[in-house]
Amino acid sequence: MSTRAKLVLGCLIVAFGLVGCVQAEDQPTNVHDLRVLGMRFEPPEVMIPGCNAQVLLGGLQNFDGGSQVGIPPAVAFAFFAAASTPLEFTALVADPAGNGRMLDYRLLGCANRGDRECDNEGDYVEISSGQTTAGELKVSGVALGTKVLDDGTTDGGFPMADGGQGSLLMFEVIQQDTFKGLGGIRIPVVLEISASDTGEKIYAQKLMVYTCQFFPEMKRNVTPVLPGIVFNKVTWREDEVIEIHGKTDWELTVEDFDALQEPYVVPSLSLQPVNLTEAWKVTWMTTSGTMSAYNTGGVDFAGETGRQKSSWRPNQRGTEPEDVTMYFVVRDGRGGNSWMTRHLKWWPE
Repeated sequence: MSTRAKLVLGCLIVAFGLVGCVQAEDQPTNVHDLRVLGMRFEPPEVMIPGCNAQVLLGGLQNFDGGSQVGIPPAVAFAFFAAASTPLEFTALVADPAGNGRMLDYRLLGCANRGDRECDNEGDYVEISSGQTTAGELKVSGVALGTKVLDDGTTDGGFPMADGGQGSLLMFEVIQQDTFKGLGGIRIPVVLEISASDTGEKIYAQKLMVYTCQFFPEMKRNVTPVLPGIVFNKVTWREDEVIEIHGKTDWELTVEDFDALQEPYVVPSLSLQPVNLTEAWKVTWMTTSGTMSAYNTGGVDFAGETGRQKSSWRPNQRGTEPEDVTMYFVVRDGRGGNSWMTRHLKWWPE
């Protein structure tokens, strides 16, 4: 195994939709090795109508294995329907040094958020597996309504009322959640990617959100989408390859998206509606050079919104022209995630 492969074997970094493998000495804005830059589900949230805190907590107190004792049938059906909602999973995989090689992947659903590699016996299910290359990995028809059986195997059905047959992954997640799903049922999904030629293996975790609709005004989250990127004060079109010269810094901003940030409602600890508004965060990355800011946006402790501005510094040691890819990943703080990719040609002189 190469020295580089040994360094990254088993590497794991977890964030909400922005994940990858970064060594301690790396500059995280520079993408030079195998990384997962973002993951998303569409839709990013599934609402569960008809449930409330009393039903949720009361039913789970009596929930045992495959039984749903204490949960009204109509509510149990709503949980099962939510868990079987088909989702589209997409991951943005970067492998700039891989020269288009094939990568093996496994997509796993876990019961425990702390199970970073999703391999706790009897506590995970395999959703999909196969091969992919760098770029966007898409898996359609994903449904997290799989049953974890008592013997550690899995089944595509739902838990049965006779008990002893296992339990729905969603219920296992709720059981292991400190707040028992009151703040949202977040099912951890782990993407494992490995490269057979070097022995590299990385893991990335994404939380799929299922929410009890406690109040009528609670609406399902919509995926955030950046309206556009501005390079050196000029809009950077998706199909445009910008050509630039020199080693000076170049300014990057995001087109204004204030009107796109959704208002939303969450329950308070006293189970009263709380009205909030999204504050998107953007992560900036490049295959050559560095960005002056890795993450921008969001809201600080004083309630101030951060500026969506960064700058790109070309490779100061570069002596040859380079094709550069830049990635802009946006997160809404509620599980919504998407990205944009842009390309430029850079000459050092």
